[in-house]
Amino acid sequence: MLRAITSFLVLSVVAPLFAAKPNILLIYSDDHGWADLGAQGVNAEIKTPNLDQLARDGVRFTRGYVSAPQCVPSRAGVITGRYQQRFGVEDNGKGPLPLEELTIAERLKPAGYLTGQVGKWHLDIGGGKGTKKDLRVQLDHMPHAQGFDEYFRGEMLRYYASHDLKGQPFADAPHLIDDKRFRVEVQTEAALSFFDRRAAKPEQPWFLYLAWYAPHVPLDSPEPWFSRTPANLPKERRQALSMIACMDDGLGRIRQKLREMGAERNTLIFFIGDNGAPLGGAWNGSLNLPLIGQKGMLAEGGIRTPFVAAWPGTLPSGATYDKPVISLDVAATAVALAGQQHDQKLDGVNLMPFITGEDQASPHDTLYWRWGSQAAIQEMPYKLILLGDRERLLFDITKPEGENIARNLAKSHPDIAARLEEKLKVWSGQLKPPGLPTSFDEHHEGLFAEHDLIPPPAEGKKPGRKAAPEGSVQGWICRNGSLVIKDGALVITPDANAKAPPFLAVTGLDLAAPAQLIMSVRAKKAGKGFASWRTQEQKDFLPENKIDFDWPAGDAWQQVTVSLPFKGKLIHLRVGTPRDSSGIEMESVELKSGASKKPVAWKFGAAVGK
Repeated sequence: MLRAITSFLVLSVVAPLFAAKPNILLIYSDDHGWADLGAQGVNAEIKTPNLDQLARDGVRFTRGYVSAPQCVPSRAGVITGRYQQRFGVEDNGKGPLPLEELTIAERLKPAGYLTGQVGKWHLDIGGGKGTKKDLRVQLDHMPHAQGFDEYFRGEMLRYYASHDLKGQPFADAPHLIDDKRFRVEVQTEAALSFFDRRAAKPEQPWFLYLAWYAPHVPLDSPEPWFSRTPANLPKERRQALSMIACMDDGLGRIRQKLREMGAERNTLIFFIGDNGAPLGGAWNGSLNLPLIGQKGMLAEGGIRTPFVAAWPGTLPSGATYDKPVISLDVAATAVALAGQQHDQKLDGVNLMPFITGEDQASPHDTLYWRWGSQAAIQEMPYKLILLGDRERLLFDITKPEGENIARNLAKSHPDIAARLEEKLKVWSGQLKPPGLPTSFDEHHEGLFAEHDLIPPPAEGKKPGRKAAPEGSVQGWICRNGSLVIKDGALVITPDANAKAPPFLAVTGLDLAAPAQLIMSVRAKKAGKGFASWRTQEQKDFLPENKIDFDWPAGDAWQQVTVSLPFKGKLIHLRVGTPRDSSGIEMESVELKSGASKKPVAWKFGAAVGK
């Protein structure tokens, strides 16, 4: 629970306007899974000494949540302190952030704060996809339009900035800067430049929102960090580890700068991941273990992320806090510390009384989510997830086994499910647009099936279920593409809008080791494919459970055999296609186990054994 609790300290008065007002640094990482913070103690591969020191100097929230499992809505929530569905920014396609919504920066400026933004903003994107209209929307909704005095807005190689990295202001701001270095390094330097400019007026409190664009794709191999990662790991995992290590070094540089400024003990730092890690293919860099689910899901793996707060001398050090908190709390906490009156429109709460031990209650009795075709409500120990009007999933999330199909309590505890659903319905009626989702997206159904939260889709109808999603073939699901049977072969067509090549997945297996994957395939172009797997004992895919293979090209069918070196029982398999995955076909797939005389086989056009 909470240990080494200290009392809240009243800071000395520096000037009437700035009395007892700490600096506030909000750091948001991107697609950063729960496991990939060394202090979580989940994965020995992850090395985050500076983040771990931040946790030792402050509080690590074991149940820290974000308000959405996707970039734009999560960022809209944290920067406003309000459920973003209240103003219609529910997913990445629903931006930009309305100018009438108050950001943390706009709430702190009347209290005398100087405000800054660095890195990924993503709250200025419209729906024009590169058109002049879209560019106009972007320019009108950049950080300077929503309360930020200084900014260095950008994700990759181009940034709109108020100042250069040497601290000189641009007369034509927002000025466009090109910088081809690795993005996290550039964004760290922009934050350090912001701190350098504070030397002219050290008594003025400041708020900085630093949004590192990592370890989000495109995955990169920044040096010297990449060379320090274990060579036996898959490339994608090594890239994610090196990108996280670069963020970690950046945090070390920032904290050293604060010490040099004499500002460390007057600065509250929040470090939060914007959503869970995406899994599969080129996205498979960060990890959510031991949580079930991923980015794009209201399961724990999609919305529970690294979450740390530190304020040396004020917050307890080396503490863990296991009651639920949410990213929306940052704004309410900042407003309270700035001496501003609490606004009832804020959905978050001031965390200070809770994490200092002054208030022993839970900060939140209830947390809510709605994203696309999913909605969820959490009242400890229960969490209810609604998948459109198709599924009701009720879990006791305090159990170590977490969320999975075998632990769905919806039928055994219908009274609890009904009560929570009614509360969720009332809450969703206040949103824009109002109401609960009435349909369940096919892609998300595939995700929930992959993670054993619902039964795998199957052709035809099952009792109590509608027809399986279009494109599900003999139990196989395709992500980042679609499937169709043509002339006795399974044809894989890539999704033109996907950032990663297609991969196939099948669940519900029960295969003892050792085993082989045998496929009859052909393609227009050769390339690298992969096979990855999950066993009965594993809640998610591990980087070491992956083998690359060569996908051959040619007009004739060719056999590919891949040995799967797992232990225990294989229950979930993925087969990845090459990056240029045009013209990919599969005639058959066979899983042969040495412990079974009869293989599990699929011959497309006629099912065999499945």
